[in-house]
Amino acid sequence: MRFDRLIAITGGMLFFAGITLAIAAAEPVKPLPPVKTESVKAEPAQAAPVTTASMVESLCAGCHGMDGISPASSFPHLAGQHTDYLLHEMELYKSKKRDNETMSPLVQDLSAQDLAKLAAYFSKQKPAPGAVNNPELLALGKKIYLQGNSDSAVPPCDICHAQDGHGIPHFPRVAGQYADYTIEQFSLYAQGGRKSPNNIMPNIAKRLTEAEIKAVAEYMASMN
Repeated sequence: MRFDRLIAITGGMLFFAGITLAIAAAEPVKPLPPVKTESVKAEPAQAAPVTTASMVESLCAGCHGMDGISPASSFPHLAGQHTDYLLHEMELYKSKKRDNETMSPLVQDLSAQDLAKLAAYFSKQKPAPGAVNNPELLALGKKIYLQGNSDSAVPPCDICHAQDGHGIPHFPRVAGQYADYTIEQFSLYAQGGRKSPNNIMPNIAKRLTEAEIKAVAEYMASMN
């Protein structure tokens, strides 16, 4: 009796299993819908802010040093120079009223704010110390600087550049400046290659002798 019942139950299970398999075979399995994913857009990299130090490093340091102390006597020291004077000269370079094949292109793309930052930066640096290369020229140089030369109508330099050579806002500091650079600027003034307000410097440069120029440049370089 029990055996017959077991056979009946087993037969029933096999019957239902067969029906299930038949249904599964008749209805193909539907694929799952694709999972929607949102693409993440990468944010564009933000450019690092341009700092005054980075401008100095990329535009100025090669000739004038990071601290405004030039490594070569053909380029001027800028450390401790007056802000107003530096800003004015850079504006002249930018407008090409003072044209220079090196400086004019460098400042072309700088804004007024950039120029002001650079001028302020260099004015805060410690000035170059005085140096003497030709001591035999100092006596004549000092005389020209402090007294001028009445015979050739050359006024004293300290009227504009101060007795200590530190200058005043619109007239540059000359103390500690390279003699080679100063001599070159006198030559440019005398030949019309550089101008100044009211032609003050061109007129003076034309009246100085070569010996006087070398002497006063040496005296300026010796000052602290």
